[in-house]
Amino acid sequence: MQTPLYIKVGDVLKKEIQEGTYQVGELLPTEDQLEKRFSASRTTIRSALGKLERDGLIIRKQGKGTIVREAKPIQNLNLLTSFTETLKEKGIVVETGDLSVELISPPPKIAHALNLAKGQKVYLVRRTRIADGYPIAFMSNYLVANIVPQLEKRKDLLRIKGLYQILEEDYNLKLVRAQETIESYLSGPLEMDILQLTERIPVFHTVRTTYLPEGKPFELVVSIIRADRYEYRVYLENRPQR
Repeated sequence: MQTPLYIKVGDVLKKEIQEGTYQVGELLPTEDQLEKRFSASRTTIRSALGKLERDGLIIRKQGKGTIVREAKPIQNLNLLTSFTETLKEKGIVVETGDLSVELISPPPKIAHALNLAKGQKVYLVRRTRIADGYPIAFMSNYLVANIVPQLEKRKDLLRIKGLYQILEEDYNLKLVRAQETIESYLSGPLEMDILQLTERIPVFHTVRTTYLPEGKPFELVVSIIRADRYEYRVYLENRPQR
């Protein structure tokens, strides 16, 4: 089966970006120039650029052109950092889409994970995170209510600050460790709707439990993250004792 022309065009441009022919922040040639270079139609060129954009290599801005973007952000799993902090460190503009803060009775699994007594409540913070104009993640944070009282009054603040920043600055909490599981799968109808996807792509499904110094779990967060725009890195050191 012959490889479609738009894939071939995209592969050539991808290689040139990776080899430094086009640097981060530089403009790619115009669509007209690419049509002439590859003897291809406008539809083929736009399909190739669309794939590069989905791969996180470029960003197309109306009135400016096609810009080479920095490689997708990497979260180092040896450090307790938030999703927002990882993005901002890379100079990515982070915004909040849909946002809700509710005081609820936790589902049994959440209550068990947070070691809650019967009747204890949690705040459920749900929000879409937008990076450089694209929905990149949907996060559901369950936080022990008596540790973060009146969190609902900070809803507007959550639109402009990361949750961990608020926990440290407003509640004087010290986050010391977390346990996180990461799975990947192809997006389904729910993920496609939440993240405004036009096709099925790989996504990360992560579950993190965060602890305070005394060893008390106080937060559980479930995240769905676009794997084409985000990456995890694990730091390993030393061999196990035998």
